[in-house]
This record gives sequence, C-alpha cells and structure tokens, in this order.
Amino acid sequence: MEILSYFDSGKPEWWREKIRESDWPAAQFLHRLLMENRFHEFAGENADLLLLVDGNSLVSFCTYGEKDGIPDTGLAPWIGFVYTFPRYRGQRMMGKLFSRIRETARESGLEGVYICTREEGLYEKYGAKPVAKMLDLQGEPSSVFRMDTYGFAGWERADVRACSGEYPGIVTPKDLYNALWHVWSAETCAPRMRTDWNAENRTLGQCSVTAFLAQDIFGGKVYGIPLEDGGFHCYNAVGDCVFDLTSEQFPGKNLEYSNHPEQLRNEHFRKEEKRVRYEKLRENLKMYTVRTGKTEEA
Repeated sequence: MEILSYFDSGKPEWWREKIRESDWPAAQFLHRLLMENRFHEFAGENADLLLLVDGNSLVSFCTYGEKDGIPDTGLAPWIGFVYTFPRYRGQRMMGKLFSRIRETARESGLEGVYICTREEGLYEKYGAKPVAKMLDLQGEPSSVFRMDTYGFAGWERADVRACSGEYPGIVTPKDLYNALWHVWSAETCAPRMRTDWNAENRTLGQCSVTAFLAQDIFGGKVYGIPLEDGGFHCYNAVGDCVFDLTSEQFPGKNLEYSNHPEQLRNEHFRKEEKRVRYEKLRENLKMYTVRTGKTEEA
C-alpha cells in the first residue's frame, strides 16, 4: 500500500471516480467539489487530498487543509472527509494517513491538528482528544477533537536546548524526534524485535541507542524503567526536563518516569550489537541533518 496526493497522483479522474463509489453522502459532496474545481475554495488554498491505495484500489482517504466543516473557529489545520471503504475497516488503515499528516504538520512547526465529527468513538483510538463543541456549516452541533502531532512522552515540556552543534537543525528534543522519524529503521532496532519493526511503529526496539544519542546532544542522564524480561526501557532527563523519544512503542500504556536506576553507556555497549546500532543511528542522523541543510535558529 502507498499514500498518494490526489493532485499529484497522475490519474485524478480515476481516484475521483473511486471516491464517488463510496456509500457516504459527504464523499459525494467531496466528489462534486473536485468535479467543479471548488476543493481549495472549501478546504483552503494549500489543502491536500490524501489517498491510501492498494494498487488501483482506494482503501481510505481524507483531506488536510486550513478549513473543514466548522466555520471561522481560528483553529487550523483540519483533517476532513475521513473515510475507509468497508472491506478494509477494522484494520486501522486510517492510522496510516493520520501518521503522514502528523509528520507533515510537525515539520511545519505545528503541534496539533483538528477534526470535527457528529459521531462518537471514531478518533479516540488514534489519540485524538475532545476540545470543544461547535456548530458545523449546517448549524448542527459537532465535536471538535485535537490530535497532537507529537506522541512521545514529555513532548509538551521538551524544550531543553542542545549543548552540541554536531547535528545541524537539532535544537530541542522535538527537532531530534522529527529527524529520527526519518532515520529509525529495522537496522537500528534491537535484533529480537526486528521482525515486528515497521514504519507505523518506528520507535520499536530503539530506546537505548536513541536515549544515549539524545544524551550526546542534550546532556543529562539516561534512566531505565525495569521490564519483565529483565531489561530496561531507557529515557532521558536533563534537569527537570524528562522525555522519552521512544515511548510510542508502548501504545495505551502510561509509563512512570521517576525513581528509576541510571543507565550507563559503557554497560549497555558491552553488547557489541547495541554499540554498532548506536553508531549506525548516530551516523544516519548526521547524514540526514547535513543533507536536509537545516541550521539552528538564532
């Protein structure tokens, strides 16, 4: 499966007709907007229509833009027209599109995106939280949800500054997370978890190598949460700033970040495979930050 932009797909007529095949009235409205070239008038000048496709089959789609079904809220950006075809439901296919949107929004400096709906229980499983009740364009009450673009534990206060300039553009832990999103791979994942690693669970098996790399950049200490298998899940503390860049590998769990033993790299790196993974992650991060040409803000 792959994610396409409708406007860059090379065959918008095909995908437009696939949208029309939906049994959802809002999808028929979206089809009319596309047919009448009014999509950007409705969703915003820079809006996009994202398609999750399986060959020539349309799996899911949604919009991402400045506007949606709630007028003049002052909130932005919005996810809208969220739909998955019946045969693909129950497989969290929409999560793939939401992940892409969160990535796009993060790299634009945004910390949240919004969704409005009259339904209940649709978006909470993707981490969306209710923030308001508002009237939609038809004057009907709708719930407005916010989906944070960052999901790692401690992101809200992760504003400690880098003490190393080795990685251009890495100023805060959020910058590091943005870069590592493109760098984490099966190669840097712990060997015992490699077969389960995928692009939807990028932080799986990356905790210790990531935490020690973050320590290189921000200083502080690395601590470990004891695990049932006798190992530790590593996270960072710099003064009173505590953050865990790889916490998303434990969906639905609320980890506690206090009173844990300090982790030392010389002990962890006694395992040669872990030292090699750390060096690979470090090398890949350096290559990524140099290639993207980012520089620290004044």
